[in-house]
Amino acid sequence: MSDETTLSRPRLAQGTLLLASMLTIMAGATISPALPAIQREFANAPNAGVLVGLVLTMHGLFIAVGSPLIGALTDRYGRRWLLLVSTVLYALAGGSGFVLDSLIAILASRAVLGLAVAGVMVTVTALITDYYEENRRDTILGRQGAFMSIGGVVLLPLAGVLADIGWRVPFLVYTVALVLLPAMVFTLPEPNRRDPTGNRPTSLDDLHQTLAQFPLRTLALIATLGLVGQIIFYMVPVQIPFYLETRTGASGTVIGTALAASTGAGGVASLLYGRIRRSLSVIGIVALTFGFMSIGYTVIGVSGTVRVVVVGLAVAGAGSGFLLTNLNAWIAAVTPEAVRGRALSVLTSTFFLGQFLSPLVIQPVSDTLGLGTTFAGVGVVLGGGAVVFALAAVYTTPPTESDSEFPEHPRNSPEKASD
Repeated sequence: MSDETTLSRPRLAQGTLLLASMLTIMAGATISPALPAIQREFANAPNAGVLVGLVLTMHGLFIAVGSPLIGALTDRYGRRWLLLVSTVLYALAGGSGFVLDSLIAILASRAVLGLAVAGVMVTVTALITDYYEENRRDTILGRQGAFMSIGGVVLLPLAGVLADIGWRVPFLVYTVALVLLPAMVFTLPEPNRRDPTGNRPTSLDDLHQTLAQFPLRTLALIATLGLVGQIIFYMVPVQIPFYLETRTGASGTVIGTALAASTGAGGVASLLYGRIRRSLSVIGIVALTFGFMSIGYTVIGVSGTVRVVVVGLAVAGAGSGFLLTNLNAWIAAVTPEAVRGRALSVLTSTFFLGQFLSPLVIQPVSDTLGLGTTFAGVGVVLGGGAVVFALAAVYTTPPTESDSEFPEHPRNSPEKASD
């Protein structure tokens, strides 16, 4: 935490940040089980099949598009107000599906929801990196990843129950975000950073100085890892249902349970991130991430039974549980506060772009090679990546915020927040 920013209610503030993080996973999981019913409701609409599919993915595209703008706004005008506005917009746009009667109108509301999710995700992560010092921050970021994963485990079954009541009912879940507003208002102060409105570029020299604060090559590497990691990770929710159904004849309940194993393992891994980070560098954890995912995907590719596939999903899920947490921590370590919101927004954008691109990239490959061979092949490639980053971890020391890369942002005060 900054030496000038003190949380008056540190436990409640941390809980608010973690619960707000769950809003991001709710964006898609909440309505996923209702898609078949939505398809039936709008069966006579032109291009219904394509449009109903976009109901699930539209928000992801707008998260990717809107995140850079959100990041710039957080750095220029502050974090807190944008989090509050985004939370209200999240509830209104997400919940509007309960009353909308047009598929096009629902798609428009999902686009607005994507912008709201971008606002919540970027501002919450930025607040965590602002409030907490490096070691403590890694633990909180790990808990953030765990809450996001646990949210998926809880919401998928709940969303299924609500979808059985009626296809509109799951949309009401989004309004729960309003419950967090009072806690956000009273427990999350604006961080006492350098005046965010005082760093606006007013000339080419000022713009050059702003750009100079970005470690561009490192950020490009982090963004690429986020993009590729999500393209690969999203093979699980997109391809595993078809893989299990065709190879094992698994039912929808079995498929849901298998996917929950992956999500749950990711949550456990995220909880352990803070401890692991004390022993490994961020590059070393990239190697660990790819190593777990490599083993898991290879097991999935060669398996012929549901049980073994579930084991592979759990192992791969543990690896993916480190991914976002570690990349967020890496960005926080190499960027000064003045540009950190923009840097984090780049990762958010590439992450959700990876989700959107995953079926477009993987489907042609799996159509040619088959899903089993595709999973096994990706596992081999990930294994090679794990070796490369393991070697890099041995011979490279990543810069941290305590280094002289940006000495104008000292971080030498003791941590003030408690668990």
